[in-house]
Amino acid sequence: MKADLHIHSIYSHDAIAKPESILAAAAERGIGVIAVTDHDTTAGWKEFAENAPKYPVQVIWGQEVKIYHQKQAVGELLCLFLKNPVKSKNVSDVIKEVQAQGGLVSIAHPFSERRIEFRAFADIDNWHNLAVEVMNGRSYKPRDNEMAKSLADRLKTPITAGSDAHTPFEVGNAYLEFEGKTKDDLLKAILNREVRAKGKASSAFFSLISGFGRIGLAV
Repeated sequence: MKADLHIHSIYSHDAIAKPESILAAAAERGIGVIAVTDHDTTAGWKEFAENAPKYPVQVIWGQEVKIYHQKQAVGELLCLFLKNPVKSKNVSDVIKEVQAQGGLVSIAHPFSERRIEFRAFADIDNWHNLAVEVMNGRSYKPRDNEMAKSLADRLKTPITAGSDAHTPFEVGNAYLEFEGKTKDDLLKAILNREVRAKGKASSAFFSLISGFGRIGLAV
């Protein structure tokens, strides 16, 4: 089965994808599991829950959280398999908060030159169950994903992958492949290092058009 673990909807300020459009795109492209990871909000969970039964797609509740050190942004974390919104804003507290819910934290696009590179390594005192996103569909330079994969290999962390879609046209461009049929199977596969990151970078054109989300464009 395929899982895209990094997707933004209109509930992110810089995205134009409606929840139902995302679900329809995932179903059309054979993506059986998606994670909703809007920027610092879980406001979209309700609309996804209302629409998900129409599609053969399982939804993981998630959130992409910007983290800070001394008021400076030092990266973003994907918080996955959540039950409740994440409120913390520093790396150690986010990890504790997510793991208390039985969820998983993954460092998002750690070496992306276009966005905030992850700079909070010193704040991580235990890499157990902390994952690294090794395939990000909006990391347009191969070097960015290659460095993320090298980091995960060196630290022997679990891995995640996702399109980082901000439009429905990007859904499924990067994904994890795993043996199983459910979200629970996926989590076990990630923790057991039994997943494969696959896919490709999306066109940079979609970064341009998704910016129109700031003025209310939605598709």
